[in-house]
Amino acid sequence: MIREIKVKVPRELSDVKLKEYQKYIKIVDFNSEQEPSEEKINFANMKMLEYFCGIDLKEAYELPMTAFSNIINHLATIFKEETPLQQRFTMIDPNGKELEFGFIPKIDDITLGEFIDLEKYIQNWEDMHKAMAVLYRPIIFKTGNLYEIEDYEGSEKYSDVMLDAPVSVPIGANVFFYRLGKELSSHLIHSLVDQVNKDLTLRQTLEQNGVGINQFTQSLKEMSLNLKTLQNYPYFNV
Repeated sequence: MIREIKVKVPRELSDVKLKEYQKYIKIVDFNSEQEPSEEKINFANMKMLEYFCGIDLKEAYELPMTAFSNIINHLATIFKEETPLQQRFTMIDPNGKELEFGFIPKIDDITLGEFIDLEKYIQNWEDMHKAMAVLYRPIIFKTGNLYEIEDYEGSEKYSDVMLDAPVSVPIGANVFFYRLGKELSSHLIHSLVDQVNKDLTLRQTLEQNGVGINQFTQSLKEMSLNLKTLQNYPYFNV
C-alpha cells in the first residue's frame, strides 16, 4: 500500500526563508567551475526537499518519481526568478509584533559604521541575516512612497528576526549591489570619505590607529569590491 505524503512546496521564492537557504548552501558543496557529480546532484536534491519542503530522507524515497522530479524542477525554476530590490517587506519580531522593514532610503547617505558592517557580513551567506539587519530596519514614518527607518544601532538588534525573512529579499539586495557595481561604490566611497573629512574626532581616531585619509580611501575601494561579488545560488535540475 502506497502511503500518502503531504508536501508543502514553496509557490515562489518569497516562500523560502533565509535561514532555510542558509542551511542548504552550508551543507551542499557547490562549485560553479566544476560539473557536479550525479552523487552531488542527488544529495543536493534531497536537501532541497528537506529544507524547503520539510520532507525527510525516508519520505523522499517514498515519493513517486514523477512527483519528485516535478518538485525539484519547480524549486529550480523559482530560484531563477527575477529578484528586484525589495524596498519594503513585513516581518514578525520576537514579541509577535508585525513590523514593516524598509531598505536604507538613500544609499549614498550610508554611515561609515553601516558600510563597514555591511561589507563584513554581505560576503558570506552564513552572515546574510546580519547584512540584512544593516540594510533593512523598521519604518518609523512614511508618507506615500517616502519613508524613514530607525537609526542603526548594530546588526545584532534585528539579525535574528531577519533569519525568517524571505530569501528573495537578500538575493534582490545582492543583485542590486552587483548591478550597480562601480557607480554605487564610487558614490559610497565619496560619501564616506566626506564624512571622515568633516568629522575631526573620527579622523583623529583613524590617525591614532595608523590610518591616514589616503589609506582609508584605498581601504574603502578594496572593501567595495566585495559588494560587487554575487554568490552562486546552488540548485540542480533532475
